[in-house]
Amino acid sequence: MTDLRHYLELQFAGQVFLMPNFPDIVIEPRENMQVERKGRAAALFIVQGASWPAYALGPDWSPIPESRWTRAVFLGTSAARPVGLLVDGLRLLPAGDLRIMPFTPLGPAPVPGRHLFPGAAVGRSGLTLVLAIDGVASYLRALEGDHGLG
Repeated sequence: MTDLRHYLELQFAGQVFLMPNFPDIVIEPRENMQVERKGRAAALFIVQGASWPAYALGPDWSPIPESRWTRAVFLGTSAARPVGLLVDGLRLLPAGDLRIMPFTPLGPAPVPGRHLFPGAAVGRSGLTLVLAIDGVASYLRALEGDHGLG
């Protein structure tokens, strides 16, 4: 995996995941979002007249209409169509405190050619799956039928 200085610890649907903290991620608080459903999206962020959809996911990763989310984590903000994941909790963790190991999920990828979890952090509390930013972005875009990475 890429040498990083920080990871984001994301909490949603009662689960905890890690995600590399890359420059094309934007985090917005709930106060900056329009909380109204458009298709499967649970909220929208309006940027220069464009709507960025954000999705609340349940434990099985299916979209849910509402959750106790506090922030939206937008992925692919340098792409044509950023997409967001609504999270209940968020922390920034130093990469030096984590031991990330490669991980290959069983079965087919949920979006063509992209697994959601390319690694796992090994720690005292067990394993924490590391999310692939492009895989998660593709998955979220696929919820509205758009499979491209932009």
